[in-house]
Amino acid sequence: MNFIKKILLVILINYIDSIIQEYTLKLYTIIPLTFLLFSFYVYKSKRIVGPLESFIIGLFVDIISESFLGLNAALFCITTYLVNLNSNSFKLFSYFQICLFFGIMAAAYVGFYQLVVNLYNFSYLILFTSLITNIMLCITFAFLSIYFPSFKNRI
Repeated sequence: MNFIKKILLVILINYIDSIIQEYTLKLYTIIPLTFLLFSFYVYKSKRIVGPLESFIIGLFVDIISESFLGLNAALFCITTYLVNLNSNSFKLFSYFQICLFFGIMAAAYVGFYQLVVNLYNFSYLILFTSLITNIMLCITFAFLSIYFPSFKNRI
């Protein structure tokens, strides 16, 4: 039952991500909500998320988002590895440093994704604005969870 909840949540967030992306591309920015949700799941998980689980979720995201098969799977595996590698370091970091880490990871995701999907139309402007927007989004969510603890329980 828990697996079905994860799959339904991924479908919902991916659908919201596709709707938001239509509007944010006009502002030359990309907010990868599906990637940020997965990163948040790996970060907040009480157990270590393995590479097989991240690969399967990534393949599922590839299938429902109609992107190249294996692109999200590979990026989700790399993200899982980096988050699990730094899990003990995160206990020493402040919220701001963690927000910078996940904002930069989201911008790296956008950069790799744009290199594969839009090789001839790669834009550094989209990459830079996505970096700033994703860092600000992570900081906003961190502030909401700090100052409104009931928001933290809903996530």
